[in-house]
Amino acid sequence: PNTAQVWAQHSVNVQDPGFARALAGGVTTLQVMPGSTNLFGGRTIVLRNVPATTAQGMIFHGAPFGLKMACGENVVHAYGDSGRFPVSRMGAVAGQRAAWMQASKYLHDWERYQRGEEQGPPPEPDLKLDTLAAALRGSIRVHVHCYRADDIAQMFGMAHEFGFRIAAIHHAVE
Repeated sequence: PNTAQVWAQHSVNVQDPGFARALAGGVTTLQVMPGSTNLFGGRTIVLRNVPATTAQGMIFHGAPFGLKMACGENVVHAYGDSGRFPVSRMGAVAGQRAAWMQASKYLHDWERYQRGEEQGPPPEPDLKLDTLAAALRGSIRVHVHCYRADDIAQMFGMAHEFGFRIAAIHHAVE
């Protein structure tokens, strides 16, 4: 349920004919996100819709990365019948809170180390927690796929509790 370590830019197929069709329709900039199933889907990337041989050639330099999250329907429908955690909205919130707690500690440990308050080796790097810590610092934007008003309210409560900002709610129908 937590794949915050993956980056959408590592799966961009620059030869996909959809880029040319989108450009013909006037789309010059795109935000590409990981899928909508996991609590933490991974990092998003903003691309310029220009011909390139690699995704790196399309990156919109200066545009912020994002973190794609999901709540409610997406998570419950993906995991509920599998018997794997999380199988409910309660489980989804618990999984997200646990991850934010780990990320808060990770960020605190790195900050203490960088200020010279900790002796010895630096904290162990963790790609999942690096992404979540960047969201806590505000250097990447949080995007949440969420439908119902109660789920959206839960996400804003969690953002307040852990001190991150939600940049956008996607798919909101209430």
